[in-house]
Amino acid sequence: MDRLDLMRAFIAVADAGSFTVAGQRLGKSKTVVSKYVAELEDRLGARLLQRTTRHVALTDVGRAYLERSRELLSEFDSLEDSVRAEQRAPSGRLWITAPQSFGELQLADLAADFLAAYRDIALDVRLDDRFVDLVAEGIDMGERIGTLDDSALIARRLCSMRILLCASPEYLARYGRPEQPEDLLEHQCVVDTNFRAGPAWRFLSDGKTMSVSVPARLNVNSASAACQALTRGLGIGLCPEFAIANALAQGQLVPVLEEFEGAYEHSLYLVYPHRLHLAQRVRAFIDFATNWVAARPAWRLPVG
Repeated sequence: MDRLDLMRAFIAVADAGSFTVAGQRLGKSKTVVSKYVAELEDRLGARLLQRTTRHVALTDVGRAYLERSRELLSEFDSLEDSVRAEQRAPSGRLWITAPQSFGELQLADLAADFLAAYRDIALDVRLDDRFVDLVAEGIDMGERIGTLDDSALIARRLCSMRILLCASPEYLARYGRPEQPEDLLEHQCVVDTNFRAGPAWRFLSDGKTMSVSVPARLNVNSASAACQALTRGLGIGLCPEFAIANALAQGQLVPVLEEFEGAYEHSLYLVYPHRLHLAQRVRAFIDFATNWVAARPAWRLPVG
């Protein structure tokens, strides 16, 4: 007899506390179920159940075997479901979280293209700059920018995400262009407080990292708001390339201290909880987003 059938019979008896009730649930006779459990015990060389005329109880060995067998059957059933799902188009609702500014400025294009390709999938996007616990909040996956902390999440790196120092031509014409990072101490600066370092900006000089605590004319916890402030000439600021790509292309902003860049290159990641078998819609989004970003969307700036 197939071992999985024997395990299912044993679990049914353990759950029901009765061979008769277990047989009814499995669509088999009490005699057949009893035979299955006995055969399983013979294979294991251990008694799993204590039987009396009125009562069935787990032995200590049976209790430990029950817990592990449940896990194994659950994994096996999940594997079969995933194989069957391969034959069907992905469907259902997909829950995603992303940083506020990135989601507002860039995620809509990716989402629109994805939904056009997968007609049976619906998206629920939550934009939030706080750390979102995917498991606790029932989120399928998140998009994150930066250096990831150690966690139990699986991370798929999509691309690099540079953080650039820039200012408006009007500001530079009025206050001059800094030549060294230390010159920023004499300038007005716009600080995106989403950066962990805050106003302590880092630069690379001769292969070494140096830090300058800049004077903040404006603190704001939004990359898009920081970009708007910079285009209005409020100062010099560090912004991720996704927020300033259009402003750079239109000449509203220009790079500053380019030769000292490099200390702030981050990455864009997809993160999701570790699962033995991912839902088809989750796997579909991971593959689609990877290919979509690889095609170089408009917000990815050419190096140099």
